Amino acid sequence: MTPEAIASELRAELMAGTLSPGAELSQVMLADRFGVSRIPIRDALRILAGEGLIEMAHRGAKVIALRPAEVREIYDLRVLLECDVLRRAARNMTSTALEEIERVRRKSDLDAGTPDWAAGDWAFHRAIYVLGDRPRQLAMIESLRRTCQMFVSAYSTMPAKKPRWLDDHRRLVEHLRRKAVDEAVLTLQEHLEGAARHLLERMTAQRT
Repeated sequence: MTPEAIASELRAELMAGTLSPGAELSQVMLADRFGVSRIPIRDALRILAGEGLIEMAHRGAKVIALRPAEVREIYDLRVLLECDVLRRAARNMTSTALEEIERVRRKSDLDAGTPDWAAGDWAFHRAIYVLGDRPRQLAMIESLRRTCQMFVSAYSTMPAKKPRWLDDHRRLVEHLRRKAVDEAVLTLQEHLEGAARHLLERMTAQRT
């Protein structure tokens, strides 16, 4: 297996919450598991470390284990970046774009009850944000969202708030259709704040 293939499999496990925050990743054990030498394992771990999902350690790595304050910071950054790109996207909104966004939204509703919920959620938001024509900003948002997804999966927060989050998506599209940009931005901000609050509550509850 190539380092990229190994990294992809480990990344999927991180996103699904199979590998918990703080879990140790031994090069020796991973090499045995994937049937390869330690060299591609080390390269795979470096790929994930570059994405900010793990931290390299002696003879292996550890899944990042963020403090609540660090999770709060990530969500604060998401609010700034995502609300900004939403305003930019709204300027370039067309009826054709809205039709595609609505199609992706309906698909994400179906994905919400499956293991593909995160991919569907990102597909919906990305369909909007890409219209902002800010590729570097979009890459930063995706990286921050990936970290959040890992902790949402680890603390099993998605199912509890799914109905409200899907309703937020619907209202967001309605605001964009009416060209009510301020309302759309406020909906997105409340959407992200609600997600942050719920995750932090779960993290605090499990720590205590």
